[in-house]
Amino acid sequence: MDVEKLVRMANQIAVNFQYDPSKKQAVDATLDHMSRFWSPPMREQIIVHFREGETELNEIASLAVSGLAEGKRHVI
Repeated sequence: MDVEKLVRMANQIAVNFQYDPSKKQAVDATLDHMSRFWSPPMREQIIVHFREGETELNEIASLAVSGLAEGKRHVI
């Protein structure tokens, strides 16, 4: 899948959760969504992109992808 599409999807997921009571909950919900619904190749591709220092991810999506890279399912 095109990495730009994955970035757009990650940002959209994060925006949907940005109104959770706290930023940690929004990050956790975004991370959980990607862990549950994204295929392993999709997760790996966004992690590689993140590790290359790309900055198109919004703050919540970036923190969630960081959690994916560390093998977490939840940040909290």
